Amino acid sequence: MKNLLFFSMLFVILLPNADYAQYAPRLLALTDASLIDANNPTPLTHQTMLISAGKILAIFSTGSRPLPDSAVVIALKGKFLLPGLIDSHVHMATDPSVTDNRTHTLDVLQRMLYSGITTVRDMAGDARTLAGLARDAKLGDIPSPDIYYSALMAGPVFFSDPRTATSTQGDAPGKTPYMLAVTDTTNLTLAIARAKGCGATGIKLYANLSAGLVSKIVAEANKQGMIVWGHAWLQDAIPSDLVNAGVSSISHAALVVHETVGNIPSSWKKAPHDAKFWDDSIPDLTRLFNLMKTHHTILDATLLTYKQWGERDPSMRWDYEISKRIAARAYKAGVTICAGTDDDQEEFVQSEMRLLVSDAGFTPIDAIIAATRNSAAALHLEQTRGTLSPGKIADLLVLDKNPLENIDNIKSVFLVVKDGRVYQK
Repeated sequence: MKNLLFFSMLFVILLPNADYAQYAPRLLALTDASLIDANNPTPLTHQTMLISAGKILAIFSTGSRPLPDSAVVIALKGKFLLPGLIDSHVHMATDPSVTDNRTHTLDVLQRMLYSGITTVRDMAGDARTLAGLARDAKLGDIPSPDIYYSALMAGPVFFSDPRTATSTQGDAPGKTPYMLAVTDTTNLTLAIARAKGCGATGIKLYANLSAGLVSKIVAEANKQGMIVWGHAWLQDAIPSDLVNAGVSSISHAALVVHETVGNIPSSWKKAPHDAKFWDDSIPDLTRLFNLMKTHHTILDATLLTYKQWGERDPSMRWDYEISKRIAARAYKAGVTICAGTDDDQEEFVQSEMRLLVSDAGFTPIDAIIAATRNSAAALHLEQTRGTLSPGKIADLLVLDKNPLENIDNIKSVFLVVKDGRVYQK
């Protein structure tokens, strides 16, 4: 067995000024760790994991079988081994020429990866930029989570939004395969084929779409093997319309209120209200939650972005007050909730996990499941990511401290493994 000390010394020699290091052993043994995932909500202690060719080869009790002589061994006694985290809602390429320039974005992606995030779902941006980043991340040419991205479809009126211009520079907003204005006369077979051709994993439905058009988009996307995600409210389609149409996940807990509330009451935007006011203001969403469970629709709550918005603009504080309460009620009702930030990468998914615990009543293990198994399910990747079992991709997070005791321990990163490559500060 090759000792890890050799590799540590090698990196000190080769990269004396580097803040980060990575390497990919042919056979890696992580020994004596405590496993935590959706299948092990109580830590499974003293476990060894063998990793080869980017996948989990075996998991067994430490000492129960000999390790191959060729294995590089990392001893993890006292440490905690989790699936890599998945942020189900990021925006990495809204403005690739300015805010999201390559230097900035590569820095963000590297910091994400070394924090334990091994996969992200980008929810609309410049697909030309995203395709290149996704390719480089997949091959390990850049230290980055794997990137899966969407092609956006919305009604024509949306494309006056200035973000659509920065995401389609060189082309016309609303007329690109990855950011398309659609109407009842759009050739959806061609539109979805073109979206698929730009490398998108899914279609994101954004605004000003009718329930009928949503159903047509979902039906055609299913034929072509594409997922459909959507904002929970599309002005002309309420949340239950999206759920009934078969949309895989709906984003933004605040928008769920439009299932029964048309216009937001002006009183919500005025002086601060106490907790009872907000508790009494949330409508009964039992029917919708039951429908979501029946259709296995995932809620992408995005609490972090609403909290930040409310802190910047007191008139929007209502957004967060209803968001956290709707997320809490959906959680209690048994709706599957994933963990997405919708943040400009100022904070990462670990902050969303903290809010799920502190403000929406999640247990730490359920916040971990939201950011692993459930986020993998939102991407239809649950067969290959999100839990720890032989045959799955070796995307892993090793922590110094137990996150079940305090969710903030999710930041106590010892090392990260992505596709079998070891990343360590």
